[in-house]
Order: sequence, then structure tokens, then C-alpha cells
Amino acid sequence: MARTSVSSARVFLVESRLKRPFITALGRRESTVNAAILVRLKSGAQGYGEASTSIAQKHLTPQALHRALSSMALRARGRDVRGWRALVDEAWTRHGELSPAVAAFEAALLSALAQEAGTSLAGWLGGAKRRLETDVTISASNEPAETKAAASEAAAAGFRVLKVKVGGRPADDLARVAAVRATAPKARLLLDGNQGFTPAGALRFVAAVLKTGAAVELFEQPTPKADLAGLAFVAKRCPIPVAADESAATPADAARAADAGVSAINIKLAKSGVSRGLEIAAVARAAGLPLMIGCMAETARGLAASVHLALGTGFFTWCDLDSDVLLVENAEERLTAGWTRRGRFAVLE
Repeated sequence: MARTSVSSARVFLVESRLKRPFITALGRRESTVNAAILVRLKSGAQGYGEASTSIAQKHLTPQALHRALSSMALRARGRDVRGWRALVDEAWTRHGELSPAVAAFEAALLSALAQEAGTSLAGWLGGAKRRLETDVTISASNEPAETKAAASEAAAAGFRVLKVKVGGRPADDLARVAAVRATAPKARLLLDGNQGFTPAGALRFVAAVLKTGAAVELFEQPTPKADLAGLAFVAKRCPIPVAADESAATPADAARAADAGVSAINIKLAKSGVSRGLEIAAVARAAGLPLMIGCMAETARGLAASVHLALGTGFFTWCDLDSDVLLVENAEERLTAGWTRRGRFAVLE
């Protein structure tokens, strides 16, 4: 058996509590239970991947993700990770509807391969940067006191970019943005519509927000993911960039979104995995579109693949890699993450 062959692959569940309820236009959660995989090579090198459950996608249950990862782990044992592409392609064919599980599997394989090569995943991907600045998300609470507390905490920690969840009642959304601005007046804002607007409603909402003088840099996925024409309608008329998120889950989706006229594309490894994420990035960069990188509810260790992709490539204008900030995590567990959080910065030691 080669040094780079998989000697073991352990699958398990990881439960984490959120510091405060996380609310979007699509639902609410107070904790997350994710499925994780730890791959060990014959050489002793190992890699970790984590599949997050989802508020919006109800089929992404801990049990379903665990079963899929267990199947992938079984098929990987004894295989050489230098042939990781074939393993990942098999996983997409068998479990493509559970994309976070496939992405976690790929992250574990590539992280183990990078460690065996004596580098980090970021180094393996190009080593463009040692640190990056992230935003932090303000969830869609309709309680002004909760919103102000979250914004105050973020500002005190040094975050300069706040992503505000919107997509519910316009009056509630406007009140939330006003509460954030009152508490953190120097913050730059991103708006995440979570597919909650009609095209016309999205344009009215942006106009109302900008009329208040808010410094808004991006409007993420205001319309339903299947309504690419609607998203393009907003992008062509909106005074700020409009990003495709759920509408750009695959490289083919990204090409269609670019052709339709969106202003930016958000990559989430939970949708695409590393290699497909790089293909999406290639599409966006060829079209001259700026990139955002996002996350779901991964722990710091689970977020590592996204952090390393962003650091390794240096491709991203906006980094929405903040799930570790939103979760209550054990300090000792964070030491295994493979990167360090320093306020608004994610740092590769």
C-alpha cells in the first residue's frame, strides 16, 4: 500500500450551539449538528472535512449527511488519494444531492494530500495570502435590541463589514438595517436577500436603503434561485452589485448567471466543493465578475477548507467566512482548525 493510500476514514457528528438564534428569510436555528469525516493515510497524514446541515434545504439532515459520508469513506479505504479526482467524481455521481457531504469528503482528501506533501491546503492551492478579512453576519431578528446587541458585539471585535440578512417584510428589513447603522455607523454593509424578494421588490428595497445614506457594497441573491431572469433584471438596474449565490451552485449555473448579467458570484464549498468551486471561480474571472466566498454553519475546523481556498487563491473581493464567530466553540477544539481567528481576520499560522 502506498504512503498516500487511505488507511482509515472515520465519520462522526459534531454538535455546536449558536451564540444567539440565527434567523433568515427561510427559517431559524439555535444550534447545528454537522457530519464530519477524518481521513488518515498510511503515512500518518490526515485530513478533515465537515458537512453542514441547512435551514433552507431540509433534506440535508445530520443522518443523511452521515450516511453519505460513511458510504464515501467505505469506498475510499485502500485507495490512493493521488487519484482524488476519481474518488470525488464517484461521490458526486452517487451523492450529488447531498453536496455538503461530497464537499466535506473532497476537503478531507485534499487536506490529507497537502499534509503528506508537507504543505497546507492553502499552500497546495497557490499560497497567495497569509490572512484575509471576513465580514460577520447579522441575522434577520425582528427584535431591535437583538440586532443592536449583535452589531455592537461585531463592532467591538473590530469587524468593518457586516452582512445583514433581509428578505422578509420590507418594513422589518429596513428597521434592521437602521438598527445596525445606528449601532455600527462606520460599518460597510452587505445585504443578503436569501431569495426573499420579487425583482421589483428588491429594487424598491435597495432604493429605500440607499436613500438613508447606508454604505452598501453588495446585494446577495435577492430573488428565488430558479428565477435567473429575475436576478438578472435586478442586477441590470440596481446601483450596487448583485451576486448570484444559490443560482450559481455549479460551473454551468455560474456560466448561465454570467451570461444573464449578474454582477458577482458567491462560491460556497458546501454547494460546490473545492474543485468545482475553482471551476466556478474560473468562469467568473473569465467574465470579469468579482467573487464572494461564503459558508454555512461549519465549525472553525469545518470552515478550514473555505479559508484555505480563499487564502490559497486570493480570488475573493468579499469573504463571508464567519460561522466560527457565530458558534460557541471549545477553545481546545479551535486549535485543530488549521487556521487562527484574530478579530475580523482569518490567519494562516
